[in-house]
Amino acid sequence: LPQLEWEAHVCEYVNFLAKQVRASKPSPASFQKSLDVKAPLLGPRFVPPSFMHIQKRSASPEITPEQTYLKPLNVVHPFYYPELAECPRCGSSDILWNGFAGTGHREVHGITREETAIGFQLKCKPCKAKADKYKSEGPNEDKYSVLTTNHLFWDKKQEWEVPREC
Repeated sequence: LPQLEWEAHVCEYVNFLAKQVRASKPSPASFQKSLDVKAPLLGPRFVPPSFMHIQKRSASPEITPEQTYLKPLNVVHPFYYPELAECPRCGSSDILWNGFAGTGHREVHGITREETAIGFQLKCKPCKAKADKYKSEGPNEDKYSVLTTNHLFWDKKQEWEVPREC
């Protein structure tokens, strides 16, 4: 439960940042405004607070074992990686970013410790139109919706196309 609470706070922060820079009117580029200088810019890799951080924020810190087992969270979001804004199936950039993964995070094997990653869902408008045309062939959403942490999203990408940390 502490891991999920930690991730919920991170997702709220990322949503806040994205809203701050999103253009008020729809435009070709989703993120056009610059971020306010007063807003802290963190991510896309979020590391949970260490013992020192907890200790410095309170005169008598309440340290519980659960806090020491929190895993870092890597956020695959268009705010950090705008170059991912294309459909992995058809290559179209006519997509809709549709929120964080409803299934939660994925476990990732880090170099020195275990980590987690949470993706953002994208829906391709041309693929949706094609899927709506053939509704009788089962669940349609699988044909036009994909998460940025799903292996299908990365299948057609070459190693050098994978974005590096900002």
